[in-house]
Amino acid sequence: MKNLYLTTILVLTILSCEKENEKSGTIISGKINSTDSGTVYLNEVNHFDNLNENYTIDSTSISKNGEFKFKKHNLNSKLVSISTRKFKPFTYHIYSSAPQTYFFGNCEKFFTSIPTFYISNEERININWTETKSIDSISSPDNTGILQVQLRDFYLNSNKIDRSKLDYDVKLDYKTNWEQMLIEKEFDLKTIELNNIKTENSFDNYLYSEIYLGHLNKYLNWFEKNFPKVVESSIKNPESEKFYLDIFQVYNKHKWNSKSLEYYKFTERYVNYNMNILSKSFENYYKSTQDKIKMAEIVLSGKNKERYLNLIDKRIKNVL
Repeated sequence: MKNLYLTTILVLTILSCEKENEKSGTIISGKINSTDSGTVYLNEVNHFDNLNENYTIDSTSISKNGEFKFKKHNLNSKLVSISTRKFKPFTYHIYSSAPQTYFFGNCEKFFTSIPTFYISNEERININWTETKSIDSISSPDNTGILQVQLRDFYLNSNKIDRSKLDYDVKLDYKTNWEQMLIEKEFDLKTIELNNIKTENSFDNYLYSEIYLGHLNKYLNWFEKNFPKVVESSIKNPESEKFYLDIFQVYNKHKWNSKSLEYYKFTERYVNYNMNILSKSFENYYKSTQDKIKMAEIVLSGKNKERYLNLIDKRIKNVL
């Protein structure tokens, strides 16, 4: 009798878990205009795993009137894209073959040429999608995809020079440009609900990571190019020349969203900065070696340490 009771409890528990699994997940659907394709692909984009060839999550057919609907998938805290052609995510194409280009410019077209979503806890995302040869457009008539429309608008506006007082093409005093960058960073962050950035995988923290670290990466590109003597001095005497050091200390002051491209770039930059301190000379990038693994083991921590070490290990094995 006791065994029968325990068996019943076990069965009920399993059924309960199965029902819970059925409820969890996100369904992406929509209607696409102006396409000659009969299929839509759902791809995961994980910049820390850019050597992964298994990036396609699912595919689904497009009806005669342009409607499509994917099965329910657990997409929580994932960056995904949808496309009518099966191809690698843009960052995979670049960083898998040329990781040394990680610090190059703003990459807003990676996220606007095809629909790209950062999914937090949405049960359903429904969009109208117009495919073009350059930048696709999306809307969400029922507002289930309103956050994704906001995300696309953010990337579309992220590199508009006319809204900035910073002139990175002119060699101004680097501290003057730093102060102006801080003002513009805070202005851009006004769109973020700051109470939500404490949750690492929240939509707001994803945008926060892109904006905050995006400003730092762009400034550092300009600073390192135009003030090599200051950079060299800061590397040789980091404690006495603290301006450069203080920028990198930001890395450990917040739980950045791991799906952020700017976080990936700043992580690579942070490891390379520490390699520069050790060698007392400046390089934008160090190839994947055992020395780089040892440095990452020292300066990184938590899940991000594991993600980065796995990537470097794969790069070394690919070369061998």
